[in-house]
Amino acid sequence: MDSTLEQVFNRLADGGVHSGETLAEDLGVSRAAVWKHIETLRQLGLPVTAEAGAGYRLPSALRRPCADRISAHLDRSVDLDLRFLVDSTNACLQRERSQRPPPSALIAEGQTLGRGRRARPWLSPPGAGVYLSLCWRFECGLLGLSALSLVTGIATAEVLESYGLESVRLKWPNDLWIDSKKLGGCLIEISGSAEGPCESVTGLGINLDLGRVEGIDQPWTDLARQGLAPDRDRLYADLINALARAYEELDRHGFSAFEARWPGLDGLNGRSVRVGGGRGEPIRGTARGVDGQGRLLLETCDGLQAVGSGEISVRLE
Repeated sequence: MDSTLEQVFNRLADGGVHSGETLAEDLGVSRAAVWKHIETLRQLGLPVTAEAGAGYRLPSALRRPCADRISAHLDRSVDLDLRFLVDSTNACLQRERSQRPPPSALIAEGQTLGRGRRARPWLSPPGAGVYLSLCWRFECGLLGLSALSLVTGIATAEVLESYGLESVRLKWPNDLWIDSKKLGGCLIEISGSAEGPCESVTGLGINLDLGRVEGIDQPWTDLARQGLAPDRDRLYADLINALARAYEELDRHGFSAFEARWPGLDGLNGRSVRVGGGRGEPIRGTARGVDGQGRLLLETCDGLQAVGSGEISVRLE
């Protein structure tokens, strides 16, 4: 990644107006190079405006995350790394697992190839969201992690509730919702044996302030639209702490330790849904919570069915 791109972003992050001439002089590049980097930031989704005769600016100031400030609020030692721009925090952490054993975390300011479940793209403009991946080691086997996405959602939702976001709900198996609009989600990748131990890489994305964006194919929202502008360093620390505590509890006690917390956050219970993406025809029914393994319970014309997450999608009818 061209370091000059990050330097341009750093200059713009103060929210002030910066002329192309001044940026070029400060960074030791041509004005054409400055314009090229501005265009790259725009292509990444950053709303850089140009004021005739004045220069470039962002709608508001952005404070870059700081590793020292985040680490100061962590409950345990975590190998923490912050970067400006990556393809995907999950992909990076997966590639570097041999050099960075768990627990390790990677935070990026932006992603060029952010992704959600089923390889769907995740819009990740610099400074506009939480882009966090956490690598964790579990002593339990693969079967003990069948509800890991639900546990991740519960831990994340409870952090957001502590910031005053009482309307946050979970769309099984991995989405954060506000009034049926997507606020965030997680992507979990697990490796290991059926008996254990296992390692997981959890990618967590939360929309902070997307501003005015296009190209999102579903209803969405962000924390700014909910009237929240949390300190990002403290939010990252709170999320890492909550996930670490939840993962330790899941490893020791299984999903039974979380079952009682799911109903209060369940955004699908009692709603008509269509489950598809697996083999055969889509399944239609009424959502009735989850079972002890974290599977979605559907009341259908053929009776109550339990559906595992896997490579499926869930849509409201």
